[in-house]
Amino acid sequence: METSKTKDKAAPQLKVFPNSYEAEQCVLCCLLIDGNIAGEYLTKIAPEAFYNKLNRKIFDTMLEVDKTQLSVDVITVNDFLEKKGEPDSLTYLTEIASLLPSGANCQQYVKIITRDMILREVITRCNAIIEDAYNSTDEEVTLRNAEKQIFDISNKLTSSALVHISSPAANLIDRMDAMAKDKNAFRGVLTGFPRLDKLTNGLQKGDLIILAARPSVGKTAFALNIVANIAKRTGEKRVIAIYSLEMPATQIAQRMLSNMASVNMNELNTGELIGSSHKNLWEMTKILSDSRIFINDSSVVTPKDILNQCRKLCCSGKGFTSLDLVVIDYLGLMDNGDKRREQNRQQDVSDMSRMMKIAAKELNCPVLLLSQMSRGIESRQDKTPVLSDLRESGAIEQDADIVMFLSREIENDKESPILLNVAKHRNGELDQIRFDWAGAYMRFTESENQSKYTQVSTKKEQTAYQES
Repeated sequence: METSKTKDKAAPQLKVFPNSYEAEQCVLCCLLIDGNIAGEYLTKIAPEAFYNKLNRKIFDTMLEVDKTQLSVDVITVNDFLEKKGEPDSLTYLTEIASLLPSGANCQQYVKIITRDMILREVITRCNAIIEDAYNSTDEEVTLRNAEKQIFDISNKLTSSALVHISSPAANLIDRMDAMAKDKNAFRGVLTGFPRLDKLTNGLQKGDLIILAARPSVGKTAFALNIVANIAKRTGEKRVIAIYSLEMPATQIAQRMLSNMASVNMNELNTGELIGSSHKNLWEMTKILSDSRIFINDSSVVTPKDILNQCRKLCCSGKGFTSLDLVVIDYLGLMDNGDKRREQNRQQDVSDMSRMMKIAAKELNCPVLLLSQMSRGIESRQDKTPVLSDLRESGAIEQDADIVMFLSREIENDKESPILLNVAKHRNGELDQIRFDWAGAYMRFTESENQSKYTQVSTKKEQTAYQES
C-alpha cells in the first residue's frame, strides 16, 4: 500500500547560473560580420560575460586575432582556432555568423550578457559570504568582508576604457551651455563665504579638500562654521556627515548653535541666557532638529569605517540616497585599521589620504578633511604656509584637490584676523582671503578689508600697514 512517505515527490528544480546562450551567439555574430563593431566592442566586453565555454573560447580567440591587427572574421578566427587544435570550428562559426543580417542591435545583446555576468558574480560572492559567515568567529571581519565582496562587483561596472577626446569635449560644451542658461547648474555646496564660494564655485562633488592649521587657530571652528552656514540656508536640506575624533557630539552642537543663534559661548557654558538668547537658541535648535546632519564622535575610526557608514546612511531609507558633504576632524587622529604590518605612520597617513580621495569619488560628494600643519613653519621667518607644511606625509598634497591653510595674520595674537590661504586648487585659481574671528560666537566672517596681505609680525606694523 502506497503511503505519503513513498509517494513520488516532484523533482526539485535545478538552478542554473544566469546566462543567455542565444545572446552570446548574437554578440559573436555581430563581431564576426561587422569590423567596426568588433573594433568598438572587443575591448569593452569581459571574457567572463560568456558563460558557454566554446563561446568564451571563440571570444578569447577574437581578442588574439585583434592583437595581431588582422580583421576579425570567420576565416581569421577559424585559422587561429585550428592552430589551437579545434579542427571542426568552421561549421559553428559559419552557423553563428548567419544568425543576424547586421550588427545593429549589438549593444542590446552586450547588455544582456553583461547583466548575466554580474548576476553570476553576485551569486558566487554571496555563496562565499554565506560560507564565511558559517565559519566566522569575528562578526566585524565577516561584515567588512561581505561589504568588500559586493563593492568589488560594483567596481566592475565602473571600469573605464580609452575614449576619443571628442566625447569629453562635447560634454564640456554641453556643460557650458547649461551654465549659460543657469549659473547654478554645476555649482557645488556653497560654504556661505562669498569670496571662497566664488573662488571654488562651491565644494565640488568628488573633491578631497584639505583644511590645515596649527593647533588653536580654528580649523574645527571654520569647518563647523561652513556646516552652520549650510544648515541656516532655507529651501535646501543638505545631507552632511561629521566625524569628530576629538570633540564630543554635544560640543559640536554647542558650537554650531552659538554660531547660528548668536548666543555667546559663555551663556551656553553657564546656562545663563540673556535677552533674546533663549528664543534664538530655540529657533536654531528646531532648524538643526529638522536638518540632515549626522555626527559620529567615536575617537577610533578608520577610512573604511567612514566609507561603510556613509554607504549605509545613503541606503537607510531616511528620504535621501546620497551625501552632500563629509567633514572629518581630523586626519592625525585617524587609524588606518591595518594591523597586519608594522606601523609606519607616514605610510599610514599616505594610505588614509588616498582612501579618503577614493571615498570622495565613490560617494560623489566633497570630503572636507582637517589636518595639522608641521612645526617647521614656526622656525621660519616667513610664516606663510606652503604645501610642504602638511604634517606627516607628502601624499596628502598629491591626493587633495584643494588645500587650504588657516593662519593668524599676526603670529601669537589671538585678536588677529585669520588668513585662509588656498595653496592648491586643482581646477581653479589660488588666493588668500582674510577673515575676522568672533570667538564668543565661534564665527568666521570674511573681512571687508581684503587688500593684498603682507607678512607682518607686530600690532604696530599691522596698524601702519592698514593705514597706508
